[in-house]
Amino acid sequence: MAEKKAAAKAPAKKTGAKKIRVKKKSKKKFTVPNSTGKRRMKSVKPRWRRPTGDDNKKKIRKAFMGKSPRVGNKNTAEVRGVHPLGLSEILVCNATELEGAQNVLVRIASGVGKKKRAEIAARAKEMNLRVLNAKVVE
Repeated sequence: MAEKKAAAKAPAKKTGAKKIRVKKKSKKKFTVPNSTGKRRMKSVKPRWRRPTGDDNKKKIRKAFMGKSPRVGNKNTAEVRGVHPLGLSEILVCNATELEGAQNVLVRIASGVGKKKRAEIAARAKEMNLRVLNAKVVE
């Protein structure tokens, strides 16, 4: 019985190519300081920029200004960079880059033309790999 408890507490071994269950944290929205309000909403995009300035209230973490990104907002190492399907992705520019790829998702680079795209898709189909951005080639 003690062995079962020890086995249950042991951390899962990392295997790079195996499918893992992906449970990422929900992303919080961090806004630019002073970007809210009717007047400013059109001109300031809702993205994060680090507050600067000596007297900036958001920089000195006043609660009414909203939250700022902290170290704890990062996802765990095992799910960071993993596709929601549970596999890691590789970016491919030509068919030779598929050699040795197993249990991964393939994303074809945006600069690849029709001819090479069809070549890569055919090779991936032979290897039973899923292409994420495969366009229909006639």
